[in-house]
Amino acid sequence: MNYSKPRVSIGMPVYNGERFIKQALDSLLAQTFTDFELIISDNASTDGTEAICRKYAAKDSRIRYYRNLQNIGGTRNFNQAFHLARGEYFKWAAHDDVCEPTFLERCIEVLDKDPSIVLCHSKTVVIDHTNRHILNKMLDPARNLDSIKPSKRYHNILIKTFWSYEAFGLIRADVLRKTCLHGSYHGSDRVLLAELSLRGRFAEIPETLFLRRCHPNQGSSLKSKKARNSWLNPQNSIKALRLPILRGTIGYFGAIFKAPLTLQERVDALQVLSQYLFKSCKLKIQRIRRKSKKTYKDVQSSSVLQKQETVLVESQSDYVQVNPIQVNPAEVN
Repeated sequence: MNYSKPRVSIGMPVYNGERFIKQALDSLLAQTFTDFELIISDNASTDGTEAICRKYAAKDSRIRYYRNLQNIGGTRNFNQAFHLARGEYFKWAAHDDVCEPTFLERCIEVLDKDPSIVLCHSKTVVIDHTNRHILNKMLDPARNLDSIKPSKRYHNILIKTFWSYEAFGLIRADVLRKTCLHGSYHGSDRVLLAELSLRGRFAEIPETLFLRRCHPNQGSSLKSKKARNSWLNPQNSIKALRLPILRGTIGYFGAIFKAPLTLQERVDALQVLSQYLFKSCKLKIQRIRRKSKKTYKDVQSSSVLQKQETVLVESQSDYVQVNPIQVNPAEVN
């Protein structure tokens, strides 16, 4: 085991990742920058993840493997990986993503040269479970996250960011320690990025060095709300359901007052937040209206069908009840 303090710490939270973790580990161990520690935080996996990780750790002293006694939830496991870090810079690495060999080297070059940059990432491509590239519709648009104005960066995270791939970039650990890290609610990764954006600039390497995998078994792809909340907090999935929008808003608001901003910068950031909340409320109302209209149309359609069925039944009943004309044979003759 290597106990010297490395320049970079990579935290890999994992739960039942045996299918992809070998490729992820191989890509990290193949980095051209080698002064790093790789912290694997195994969230009590029940598949072959533990055996794979222990095998890799036995071969490379840079790997530190930790296994939780029980599943503590996805977000807590993410944060735990950071709490175990010792490096100057930190990167979260998902067990199913892939980094090109020069990812760390190129990011460190940028961070070492400019102390105003708190996070460095690269261009991203999305891959599926077969390593096939997916269309760029799963990427955020170009955004000015390296602006010198904190409110501009904050705006571009709140208004223009959806996928939040920057959370897997290389981050200054001392700045990250001053944030709230990940919360046990949906969208907390964007809240974290917003908090970081108020503390410094983001830089993007103009090369595709990060491959983000998308597949049905990852936490963000779980379809049912119960499954997603259990991933966040298996001990109390109900808690993860409670007002995620409100909890996110509190996070955005708190970030403004925790960051080292001037009075004017704070006012500008609050204006951005008010614009975001107004837009969010407007979209929420539109969704409610659309849902109400759809429900109303469904009720109308159901009512019409019921009336048609009633008329049909009544007409059939009338037809059956009509007495046939009684003809007297004598009258015919």
